[in-house]
Amino acid sequence: MWRLSPLVILLAACTQDPVSAPVNVDSELPEHRPNILLIVADDLGYSDIGAYGGEIATPNLDELAANGLTLTNFYTGPTCSVSRSMLVSGADNHIAGLGNMAETVADNQLGLPGYEGHLNDSVETIAEVLSAAGYRTYLSGKWHLGMQPEQSPSQRGFDLAFSPLFGGGSHFSDMRGPDAHRDPLIYRDNGRLVNEVPEDFFSTTYYTDRVISQIDSDIDSGSPFFAFLSYTAPHWPLHAPQDYIDKYEGRYDIGYDRVREARLAKQKTLGIIPSDTAAVPRPGSVKPWADLNADEQSFHARNMEIYAAMVDHMDMSIGRVLDFLRDKGQLDNTMVVFISDNGAESWNYETAPPPVGKFALTFDNSPENRGRVGSFIFYGPEWGHVSNVPFTRSKGSAYQGGVRSPAIVYWPAMETSGRTSSALSYITDWYSTFAEVAGSDKRGVSGKSLVPVLQGTAAQVRDDADTMGIEVWGKKAVIGQRYKLVSSPKKPHGEADWALYDLVADPAEQNDLAAQEPEIVQTMLGAWDDYVSENNVVLPTGEFKVRPAGEIPLE
Repeated sequence: MWRLSPLVILLAACTQDPVSAPVNVDSELPEHRPNILLIVADDLGYSDIGAYGGEIATPNLDELAANGLTLTNFYTGPTCSVSRSMLVSGADNHIAGLGNMAETVADNQLGLPGYEGHLNDSVETIAEVLSAAGYRTYLSGKWHLGMQPEQSPSQRGFDLAFSPLFGGGSHFSDMRGPDAHRDPLIYRDNGRLVNEVPEDFFSTTYYTDRVISQIDSDIDSGSPFFAFLSYTAPHWPLHAPQDYIDKYEGRYDIGYDRVREARLAKQKTLGIIPSDTAAVPRPGSVKPWADLNADEQSFHARNMEIYAAMVDHMDMSIGRVLDFLRDKGQLDNTMVVFISDNGAESWNYETAPPPVGKFALTFDNSPENRGRVGSFIFYGPEWGHVSNVPFTRSKGSAYQGGVRSPAIVYWPAMETSGRTSSALSYITDWYSTFAEVAGSDKRGVSGKSLVPVLQGTAAQVRDDADTMGIEVWGKKAVIGQRYKLVSSPKKPHGEADWALYDLVADPAEQNDLAAQEPEIVQTMLGAWDDYVSENNVVLPTGEFKVRPAGEIPLE
């Protein structure tokens, strides 16, 4: 496991009590511009890592949190490509080109600006901004923002880039795709199509190897770097190296009910959530663990063993990158940011869209092959609701379980460590944050720089009147410092009433205040109308359909 410098460890020992109030530190940026390492997990839930209450072994991420800043009020988009469009552009997804996912653009959205299904030319990427500021720029892992040559990361500011074209698929060298329409997987290596990977390929390992080699290729040039390490773990299909799966054998035989209770209790102890936060009721589709027969318990426990193995192996891989930077004398001049792109997924074979669910059933998902090459498994709502503790619902929803995610920042220039911040923050904020620390005058369209929060000179970067809008698939929300207005169609593209929640008193969205607080609802509806008009939001109409994610590229 990586180790911090003695100075940083000493500072951590002096600041063990996490606080949200401002800390008096020098607000000036360091004389030498830092390297930036952005690490993104795919579909990782809020409570999956130790620093957020989880029991999975994540010592490297936990150490980052202990010696950095843990953001407890960080929001993303509801789905992968939607979030990533905002992350790299600093603009709302409806402006950046992913008003809806490419695979699910509705008939009435086709051809409209902001609904191109790929990162459009109206936005500038953070890689382009940092490259212009003298940074070397690297991407290793998921892109999911366009498949054609001109849409590849190599054409959007990255000096070196290795990435799969699709949003998911096999983590092994068999290169099986996420559904029958996108099988096999295709990769781009510095812009060139790649249809073969090494025999010992495993996504997390390979992406880690590549980002290390990318950074190492020019580390002595004197130029700072921006490295985007974009894992596809723990996105389905759940795969992990066998020794990591073996490590978790039997660990989840106690069942999801007890694991959920333990995570909630640990979150309260850590101060991640208020001590009076009640457990979210188990989803209606999930039986109490005690009501399952032995075969059902074994099935679900094994699924979680594989998921935990994926997260554990990802953490170990992050440690390898940190070790490399330390060995090169670069860690103390690097801002490290770790986030998840959205909440945990809760699909199973029945609830996944048919092109995915039916395709998954054609694999060898026998008990002895689960998690290995040739399998295609989910862990379903049974464990999805555990990953999202203490929140309700999951990926694809505008409720907290879909859009509130872990975020950890390690940056020696912060001068303090081990802090927890409840600052309201959004995935578009990283664009402005990175641009500021790089000395660029560029700022995102929708985001705000988090530098004041990171350096402890401000508790918030948004005032009480600021709100953030979220929408995909007609699932929509407006989020403020205290209140959240949220709506989710009861059927594809249908209508649903707005619900109002006080996130300070009710972070798990269990007590709808809409009928009691009509004035607040009207104020929030006004903020929603402003969001719609300012960001080209076109709500989908008609029946839901899954489309091919653009033409398969020929070059």
